Formats: sequence, C-alpha cells, structure tokens
Amino acid sequence: MKHTLTLAAWNFRLARRYLLALWGIFAAQQLALVVFRICWQGAAGMGLASHCYVTMQIFAYLGFYLLTGLAAGLATRRARSGYTWATLPGTPGQKFGAKAITIAAAEVVFVAWQFVWYIVEFYPVTALEVHLARKLYGAALPPANLYEQVVANNLFSRLLPRRPLQLVILLGILALSALLLAALDTVRGWRKLPVFAVGGLCAWQCFYLVTVEQHPAWIFTSASRNVAMALAAVLAVLTVWWAVRSIRRGETC
Repeated sequence: MKHTLTLAAWNFRLARRYLLALWGIFAAQQLALVVFRICWQGAAGMGLASHCYVTMQIFAYLGFYLLTGLAAGLATRRARSGYTWATLPGTPGQKFGAKAITIAAAEVVFVAWQFVWYIVEFYPVTALEVHLARKLYGAALPPANLYEQVVANNLFSRLLPRRPLQLVILLGILALSALLLAALDTVRGWRKLPVFAVGGLCAWQCFYLVTVEQHPAWIFTSASRNVAMALAAVLAVLTVWWAVRSIRRGETC
C-alpha cells in the first residue's frame, strides 16, 4: 500500500500544473458568467445561488469534474525526467491503483476548490449587486448571507451530505469515477470505446441514485432499473480487471 501511495503522489506531482490551469479556467468562467448576468441582464439582487443556477454551473461543474480526472490521468504519462507511472517499479495492480488514487484525490481537491471559490466570489458579487441595485432603483434589499446562499445552491444541495445514504452514494461515485477514468486512460485504441460505454451506463445509474436518494424505498422499485444497476456494477468490475490486464500485457497508452 505504501508503494501504491508513493506512485500516486508522484502522479499528482506530474499533474499539478495541468490541474491548476484547468481549475483556473473553471473559476474564471463561473465568475464571468455571473458578472455578465448581473450587469447585462438586470438580475442584480437575485443572489449568487440564483446566478449559478441560471448560468447552469451545475453542468459546468460536472464537465470540469470529468476533465479533472482525465487531466490527472493524461498528465501522468509525461515527465521531463522520463519517469512516468508506467516506468516506475510496481505490479500492474499497484500502478492502476496509484492512477485511480491520483484521479480521486484530484476530484476531491476540485470539489473543495468549488466550495472555496464560491466563498471567495460571494462577497464581491454581493457588493456588485448592491451597488447596481442602488444605482438602478435607488435602494437595495438586504442581501442574503453566505449560509443562505450555500443552502439555496442546487449544486451544494447534492455535494453536502445530509443523510448517511447520500454520503455513501457520493463516496461510491467518487470511487467509481476514479476507477473508470483510470481505466479509460490506461487502455488504448478501440478498447476505449467499451470503457466509455460502461462509464456512460454507470453515470446514468449514479444520476438516478442521486435523484431518488431522499426516498430510499424508490431505489429498487423497478425491475428494469435493478437489472441496469446490477449490469453496471458487473461491467465496472470487468472494466477495471481489463485495464489491469492491459498494464500486465503492455497494452497501455
């Protein structure tokens, strides 16, 4: 386990510049869209949570979440010193596990970055809203505080676990996305297509679980849905096995 974590730390070191650039782009687009809506669409006073909802930041977050995992995997192939995840010593299972841990760690840091950036942009955005509201209407209503804007945010309502089942689902999604993205980055050529298909099936089932987790009795009410979830779980396990086998046989990118 120690060797696997050492490989993961090396991988993260290789990927840090790509990840920082990606997260900077995410923060810039979020702030730019929010400011655009406030200044040019007359939405001053609606609150940061409303602006993030209208500008569809939840979908931007999901896209950058996946890009974070892909960037963490792609960056581990290159190093000026010539050492990458494939050239360092270790068993195929250790190498694959290290790559998955790197991707999971990058995704966790990205989630934390979204929270931090939301807090950072809340105060200047609120000040801009108050200023424009007073300029346009002569007065401004007292703005909502940070806690109210966090609670009202549709993304944070899914990222902040409020129930044990929600926490289990979030951790499962984190592990599953890290494993499948590591598998997608490991295999090469036409082998990426079935991995991509399995990832799409698993993502659809995860979306369903996040949607209905407030009503646990609804999860297993449909026979077709139960079959789809079981199939997704089996295919995910086979995909991970296939990726480890590809490393053992040298059929990697």
